[in-house]
Amino acid sequence: MQKKLLEGQGSEIKCQACDEENQAISRCMDCDHFLCQDCQKAHGRMTVMKTHQIYTMAQLRSGEIVYKSKLREEVPKCGNHPDQNLNVYCNLCEQIICTTCSVLDHAKHSLIGLTEAAEKCKKKVTEMVQKSESRKTELSTTIEETSKSQKELDTMFANTQNKISKKAQQEITKFKQEVAKIQKEIAKIQKEEQKLLKETDMIYKDKLKALEAAQSTNSKEVSQTEHKLEEVKQLMNQASCYEILELQQKLLHNLSELTGKQPQQVPDNFNFMDFEEGEERSLGRLILEKPRAAEKLKLRPARSCVKEKWELKTEVKNFELPNAFITHVEALSNNKVMALSIKSNILFHKTNMSPTIHPIITVSLPGSQHERTPIPQRLQINGLTNVMCIAVSKDDKLLALDGPVVKVFNKQHQLLHQFTPGRGSDSQPT
Repeated sequence: MQKKLLEGQGSEIKCQACDEENQAISRCMDCDHFLCQDCQKAHGRMTVMKTHQIYTMAQLRSGEIVYKSKLREEVPKCGNHPDQNLNVYCNLCEQIICTTCSVLDHAKHSLIGLTEAAEKCKKKVTEMVQKSESRKTELSTTIEETSKSQKELDTMFANTQNKISKKAQQEITKFKQEVAKIQKEIAKIQKEEQKLLKETDMIYKDKLKALEAAQSTNSKEVSQTEHKLEEVKQLMNQASCYEILELQQKLLHNLSELTGKQPQQVPDNFNFMDFEEGEERSLGRLILEKPRAAEKLKLRPARSCVKEKWELKTEVKNFELPNAFITHVEALSNNKVMALSIKSNILFHKTNMSPTIHPIITVSLPGSQHERTPIPQRLQINGLTNVMCIAVSKDDKLLALDGPVVKVFNKQHQLLHQFTPGRGSDSQPT
């Protein structure tokens, strides 16, 4: 019965005063029985039972009334030796035994008294409760930080949209001074404004969804942790040493699961969003990452003017592409090279991946000129269809001009973000 109360299954307890198996709604402390609605009314009608103490299931579950079965006052008997009380705890077998069992079956085992065993169990549970409380505090802190990030994101979102609209209106005011040409420019700016606002709104909703999901998950974890901790505390206050030891493994297992849970957090600067004004007739572009502080230039010691001798280390002649014309070559930090063929619109990158719709050819540079140059391998970067130009950052991020759109990929060739660079009416991005 105590297990059902611990697991929050009080609704499954049946009446013990009749054989109709009705759901119990209260408990008579004098009869030591759970009662259904009919049996509770019968208690009130019978003279000998009118003075009995009856409490509702809600009072028992909330802890307002401490449920204590009369069975707890009885010392359990040994299953193997009915005339013997259970009075010894075996650490090796983790069970309560009688004196006879301790001599016959547990002679070489570590044995202690029930009081000492119960105290050790309580100590373990107390330690796990403290760890769970600490985890709960971390979750609560994460919730507060996430709420703060969401508010900052809301502010950034509003300010960014205001900047976009403000800049758009400024440009519109300029061009309203002209007539035919101005109307065409206004329409163009409004279209770009809506595109930026739509893109901003989409990014905002995606980030907001991620924040809300993290908030919901962490709130749920806190609620579940509080509920389970309350149940454990209630059990430790009400249960006997026998029941505590019987439930020891389950208690410690549940508390171990609580301490192992990690709060769901969003990445640093996840809430950053801004707008950078463009030049001439372009509104500007969205900025989703905080710009890094410019590194201070350090004076380098003077070097002697000795002419360095450069030697050919590796020459890759065969990319296995008919009439391939390599126009761009970029070096990576892992001794690999990335190349682009404008004619065949294929991006080549030195790594190992399976060939797909848009092939990328990869070659790892050999360690010395005596090593054989490996055969280029093809792989795919999803999302590239008409690459005109490529570049690689010092942290190996790939920047590709795919038609009019600049796309940025990470080392695993996953698309991080993309944007359309600002341009004049007669210019083409390069």
